[in-house]
This record gives sequence, structure tokens and C-alpha cells, in this order.
Amino acid sequence: MLDPQKTPTDKYELYSVPRHSLGEPEIVEGRSVGSSKRTVTVDTVLLCRINPHINRVWVTGDYSSHTKIASTEWIPFFPIPQVDSRFLAYFLQRDAVRDFGTLHASGVGGSLMRVKASTFADFPILLAPRNEQTRIADVLDELLKGMDAGVTTLQRCQEKLDRYRASVLKAAVEGELTAAWRERHPDVEPASELLQRILAERRRRWQQEQLRTYAEKGKAPPKNWKAKYKEPISPDADDLPALPRGWCWATVAQCASAIEYGSSAKAHTDSTGVPVLRMGNITLDGRFVLDDLKYLPLGHPATVDLRLRKGDLLFNRTNSIDLVGKTAIYAGKPRLCTFASYLIRVRLLPGVHPRFLMYALNGPAGRQWVGRVASQTVGQANVNGTKLAAYTFPLPPSEEQEAALLAGDEQLRAIDATETAIDAKAKQAGVLWQSVLHQAFTGKLVPQDPADEPAAALLEGIAGERKARARSRPANARRRAA
Repeated sequence: MLDPQKTPTDKYELYSVPRHSLGEPEIVEGRSVGSSKRTVTVDTVLLCRINPHINRVWVTGDYSSHTKIASTEWIPFFPIPQVDSRFLAYFLQRDAVRDFGTLHASGVGGSLMRVKASTFADFPILLAPRNEQTRIADVLDELLKGMDAGVTTLQRCQEKLDRYRASVLKAAVEGELTAAWRERHPDVEPASELLQRILAERRRRWQQEQLRTYAEKGKAPPKNWKAKYKEPISPDADDLPALPRGWCWATVAQCASAIEYGSSAKAHTDSTGVPVLRMGNITLDGRFVLDDLKYLPLGHPATVDLRLRKGDLLFNRTNSIDLVGKTAIYAGKPRLCTFASYLIRVRLLPGVHPRFLMYALNGPAGRQWVGRVASQTVGQANVNGTKLAAYTFPLPPSEEQEAALLAGDEQLRAIDATETAIDAKAKQAGVLWQSVLHQAFTGKLVPQDPADEPAAALLEGIAGERKARARSRPANARRRAA
């Protein structure tokens, strides 16, 4: 752990677990560092303990003169003379290490699953002669440079695709994709008239529901019962930009017949029940991933009252600030399905295409809106149903919505195809790297030298050093160890 005598203004070389590639460590001030960080030395091998990145490895360098510290999400392997740190780091990058760690990880699930450092105490590590370790590490260093360059290129292509996808959504909801369409169709019903019809339908449905409720109770509607209807929040016209001809601004509340939170009931893994879509099932680009479903028993109230219909929009109301607000459209699969409490279901009225609203929410303007209105606590951000109801988006005529989606979907499919090809290349690179590591740790990557001191002698040296350290510890420490 950190030295408590350090002052808040001391600087540290911090090794944390980044989301993507491992670059240089952060240089941070003491006031930004929690006490749970631990000091490490140059050439310490750090193994990530978070599932599913358990074989992500970093060797501490000497980027500065500041004290080196590591996040508690790393398992440190401190340097010893008998082992080349690079050799150990490459060994720990193998899929076998990840699979072993994943098997022994524990926690509440998903990305919160972690493996304990003690788990690796009995994990067998192949040890080559010391000189051969260096030869293997040198060759792997050179091979990794070439592979890193290729992976970096793939990552840059992916980033460009992400920007292209965002630009398609932006062009669709700003009218750029349908500029030529508008010139060919000057006489379509303007969105202002469409919105009036939508609002009339919203009121009609409310009245119909009230009458049904009174009938079920055997009561006649009271006098002036229609006056109880609450008009939905209207767009705030201040600072809104000009829209294309025939468009108007609308709020989600104006266009929705229902805005509802999902079920907080505890789901399980029994696939004989009804699937529950959760926030992890929605991707940032508006798709559902259905390979990790939970279920509620058939007949549970949530499977009836909150059963999804094709075309329902699901909005992720609670997540990290980068992920909160991601939105997708339920397309009818799984056939019988409900949704969890961290999602909000928006059921739109006729005249507003759910996918067009999804375009708006997932596009740049929607993501910026989420960033402005989200309330944040420790590690979490939230956009509640009231804020979502007030979300203001550009509404085109109904026919132009269809034209925008037709043009946008065509471009998005091309992006998806390119992304699939990039993913395949990245997977091929990963398979190739694992093949190289297999060659390295089966003695087939570099020539062996009979003059090298055998690894068995290294083990004897390591064991001897351990005994010497044990004897040098105070007697009370030796008793605790025993």
C-alpha cells in the first residue's frame, strides 16, 4: 500500500487498467490517488484480474523518476533475477492463462468478476534457461511490433467507422439524407399537421382508457372527467435550430402512448421462463445482443403487464456515463419477452417511426443531450423517465421518415459489413499471436543452446533465495507465516 507519509502533491507513475491498448502510464498527483494503490518496482509484471481481460499484461517501465504504483485490479509479479520479466509477461498472455483465471473468477457477475492473486499460486509456469528466456522475449518483442502496427491500423479503421456511423445518424435526423427526396415531394403533409393528429390520437386513447376503467368499476364517468387529461410537455422553442421545410420539433411525451420503467424482479437462468432484456443486451449502435439472457417465470406479473411489443423502443436509463442512454428497438425476438428496471419502454403513437427516434437518440445530438441531462453518482449516470419524456427531437413528415430510414439503413448496413470484416481480421491477428506464443513456449521459436544453465538450476536458486528471506524475517513474522 502507499506510504502514508507521502503528501498530496507528490507525483506517481500510475498503472491502471485501460479499456483498450496499453500505452504509457499516467502521471498523477497524490491527491488523485486512493490509498488502496500499491507501490511496485520497474520490471514488475502486472496481470489483470478482471474478467474477461484476465490475460491482459503490463510490465512496469521507467517512464519517470516518480514512485511507481499499480491499481488493485492488477496482480503483481515482482521481478527476480532468475526470470526475464518480458518472458513471464508473454507467458501470461496465453489463452490458457485467461481460461484458468476465468474459471476461478468470482463476484457478482459480468465485468465485476475478478480472480484472486492466490489463485495463481499453484499455476504451473514454464521456465526456460535464463539466456533462452531473453532470446525468446527479444524475438517476441520484434514480432509484437509488427502485429501491433496491424492492430493499430484496424483500431483506426474502427474509429473511422464509428464516426461514419454517427455522421449517417446525424444526416438522417437533420434532413441531409432526404434533401433530394423533399424536392421531388413538395406536397406531402407537413409534420406540424402530423403532430396535431398524433396529439389527438393520444387524447383519444386516454379517454378510451378512462372509460374502460370506469366501466370495470361499474361507475359512470363524472362530470368534466375529460378535463383531467394532462397535455404532454411541448418543445422549448428557445435556441432550437431551423429545420428543413415541412419538419417540426416534438417531444417524446407528445408522441408516446406509454413511457414505462421495466421490472425490478430478480431474474434467473432457467431458460424455460420468459426472457428479460437488460441494459447489457443493448449495444451503443442500437442492436440487441441475446447471448446472455435472464428469465422470469411464465405467468409472473411483469411478463403480462410489461410484455414487449414489436416496435417498442427501449432506452437504457442507468449505466456508466459512456453507455447510459443507448437505445434499441424490439423487433419481436425473442417472441415472448419483457424488460428490466434499468430500461425505459417508449411505445410510440402512429405517425412516428420508432427507428427514427432511435436514430435521434443514438446520434451525436442525442448523445450530447444525454451528457447534459444525466445525473451522476459514483460510477453511475441516470436519465429518468421525466427527462426522456421532455427530450425534443426533429420530426419529419411520415413519408420522409421512411425515406430517411431507407437511405440511412443502406449506409449502416455497409458500415456493419466493413466492421464485420475488421473484426474477422482482428480475431485472425489474435489467433496468430496465440500460435506464436505456443511456438515460443514449446521450444520451437528460437534455437536452444546446450551451454545455457538449465532451468532446474534457476529453480534451485529461487528456492534458496526464499529460504534466505524467510530466515532473515523476525521470529514473530515467521510464526505468522507458519
